[in-house]
Amino acid sequence: MRNLLLAIFLLPLTLMAQPNMSDGKLLYEESCAKCHGTEYYQGLGMSEPDSIVELTHWVDTCSSHFNLGWNDQDIEDTAHYLGRKFFELDR
Repeated sequence: MRNLLLAIFLLPLTLMAQPNMSDGKLLYEESCAKCHGTEYYQGLGMSEPDSIVELTHWVDTCSSHFNLGWNDQDIEDTAHYLGRKFFELDR
């Protein structure tokens, strides 16, 4: 019973933490693809990321550098889209 209550309590948190791949794709296409491409990812001299954490850091850095005004959710959505589309990285 205790495990069931815990699962019910944590379910909304789990659902909220899921990245929105559609938003990530849109953000990538509108802002990132100009430099990095859409058919394959052009890393502009950088090696491929080893983890979603590293990729999230890259997206955050680009967002800041180009003053995109992205919030944490935008950064997470875009990083997870990139991770799945180009790098086969999972959560």
